[in-house]
Amino acid sequence: MRRNVFAACATLAAGLGLAVGLGALSAEARDRASGQEFRLLELEGRTVRWTAPAEGLPATITYAFLTGPKDFPGARNCDSMLPPEAALDASRISSEAFREETRAAFALWEEAANVVFKEVPVADAGILIGADAKDRGRAFTNVALKAGSQRGVGSIRQSLICLNPNQPWKIGFDGNLDVYDLRFTMAHEIGHAIGLDHPSPQGQLMSFRYVEDGRTLTAGDVAGVHALYGRKGTRQPTPILPTDAASSAALSFPAEGDRAARERTFGLGEREARAGLR
Repeated sequence: MRRNVFAACATLAAGLGLAVGLGALSAEARDRASGQEFRLLELEGRTVRWTAPAEGLPATITYAFLTGPKDFPGARNCDSMLPPEAALDASRISSEAFREETRAAFALWEEAANVVFKEVPVADAGILIGADAKDRGRAFTNVALKAGSQRGVGSIRQSLICLNPNQPWKIGFDGNLDVYDLRFTMAHEIGHAIGLDHPSPQGQLMSFRYVEDGRTLTAGDVAGVHALYGRKGTRQPTPILPTDAASSAALSFPAEGDRAARERTFGLGEREARAGLR
């Protein structure tokens, strides 16, 4: 079983009380035991990522902060968004402070892998950041694929990241798990926006529970982004990551038409609908 689907079996193994030595484990199991747990996002049975240059140069992913209301018909979430200030004002967090925290969150991923993030005007951005115009969850990411993406790997067309304007926000950890830190939240949602799914309830930044153990990437997060984009500074072409029936079944969602099948939403927070960060 490939590394990107191994996490789905971890709970079962623990529940059966299996005791095996590290040396007897498969390569995937050794990754899990060493903390390198990750899961790659799949849509339509395909691993997804932003297109990387064939010559192995960094994948350049653009982003922007919304400056006005914008609707995204057909999106499974973040379908109606407002500028991020709508989610920040009640918490007395300035726009510039939020932008600094978001840039720091992008930097975590950029420092780990062969990927570059570039801020551009809204009309040119691949990742759009704002507030949800509806009162849902805490934070969500909507990932949409390009039409005609090749078999085995899908090219991300656009990702939307939205924060709930009716929830409080903060900068920094203070032990209050009911108020989410913006850098942690944005780093998690950016992980979804570039092709990572939830590997587990907790233990990685990409896990679905909000915790305040740290605001840096874990070994699993780094292993996951390396699988998608390669190590920082590498020149070799990024490998195509095929899927199989098992991984597709583990991460599939009900077909709801071609557009819906190319999009999936992910939210942050254990108490929110259906599985927390989903």
